[in-house]
Amino acid sequence: MNNNTKYSIQDITERKNNKKSELSASKKKIQELTQNLFSPPEAKNKMDLMMHHFNTGMAAYDGIMTGVKIYKRLRAVFSRKKYNKT
Repeated sequence: MNNNTKYSIQDITERKNNKKSELSASKKKIQELTQNLFSPPEAKNKMDLMMHHFNTGMAAYDGIMTGVKIYKRLRAVFSRKKYNKT
């Protein structure tokens, strides 16, 4: 298995520049997708905007309450005293 591929400095530099441009294009695409995903929707009127804020607040409250319930259950499981059957 003799690999006689020869690389020159120019080839390596050209390949490096191509990969950098691909990486920057990918980074821009990811930034655009993330911005579109997390940006608030365009509100047609004030009622839509208010409902969006209400739904966001309810989702945050629901997430916090779920976390508190999970924390309480885990704390109860791990804080119980273990007893020996003798």
